[in-house]
Amino acid sequence: MREAPARLRVALIGTGRVGYQFSFSALPDNHAEAVVAHERLQLVAGVNRGREKLHAFGQRFGIDALFNDYRQMLDTVRPDIVIVATHPELHCDMVQQCAAAPSVRAIICEKPMALSVGECDRMIAACERERVLLQVNHNRRWHPEWQLAAKLLADGAIGELNHITCHMDGCKPQPSWRSQNEGPLLHDYTHYFDLMDLYGGPLSWLCGMAEQRRQPWPVEDFAAAFMKFASGVSGTICGAELTVYSDLAFELRGTIGVIRMSPETVHLWAAQRGMYEPDSGFQWSGLQPQTLKHPTPASTYVVALEELIGALDGHGPMRSDGVVGRRSMEMVDAVYQSQQAGNQPVPFPLTDRRNTIVALRDAGWFADRQT
Repeated sequence: MREAPARLRVALIGTGRVGYQFSFSALPDNHAEAVVAHERLQLVAGVNRGREKLHAFGQRFGIDALFNDYRQMLDTVRPDIVIVATHPELHCDMVQQCAAAPSVRAIICEKPMALSVGECDRMIAACERERVLLQVNHNRRWHPEWQLAAKLLADGAIGELNHITCHMDGCKPQPSWRSQNEGPLLHDYTHYFDLMDLYGGPLSWLCGMAEQRRQPWPVEDFAAAFMKFASGVSGTICGAELTVYSDLAFELRGTIGVIRMSPETVHLWAAQRGMYEPDSGFQWSGLQPQTLKHPTPASTYVVALEELIGALDGHGPMRSDGVVGRRSMEMVDAVYQSQQAGNQPVPFPLTDRRNTIVALRDAGWFADRQT
């Protein structure tokens, strides 16, 4: 009888919302619940700067190894896998330190990957140097409905892709949100930028704007971008934190149809001949909804863990590694750089890898108005 593989020991850094508090469905909907649900994994430790969330996490999952310092956790617990679910300004140093820990074989980093392309590069280099796998949690890459959209596109359901368009409004509830570095670009757009990369491929250039209109935080509260992909496809994205409601949508617009995600469910519309002008001979076509067989729902956190374990076992690549995660960060940085350059197009790949949020603050575009 074959012996079962040894369980992998997992530590969670950041016992907050995405760490263990998200609960949007009956499926495991956060990192901790997904780890506990997987037979190959054992949740062994939690790290948080604050005491209240840390001890609440420990009580919920029966974890005694609780730390305020992640370095102490690495030395004491020696985990196989570390999940970094903290604020993005902490990701770069944490990922580099975790990669250097002798026991660590893989790191899962929350999106956004970091605050700049330069930080992403340092994270990727550290993991490659130590032969540690780096997975970035752009979770829609594992979502069955978004995968169905990819299959429909590949199968020609909407013909040739012409344009990708999306919007994201009112995604962060007030007044509870902490927004020192994460405006809509870093917190929200990274999801859709990642999907635009998935469906559209590499970018040629991007022209964007990022403005602080009404919110007190020293980041943008409105952003928009127009972009051209190397394939010839174009794309637009627009959104803000200026509404009391949350509304988001994503469309793939092709020559014979449209795929609409609203917000996480695929809707397919196909061209169909309709109105006829007998005198001119014009035959107009409109869009008609199509019936789809939808996939079985699945926890993206669990699917991502299964993929990571498979990669550790040598059974294939990951859909969202550090290189993939870096590409959405490059699109965020390009919007900031375009704003700084008077909304001019920014060519890809980027040559300026600095933290452009700081540059925009220094130039007076973003100001702290909380006082």
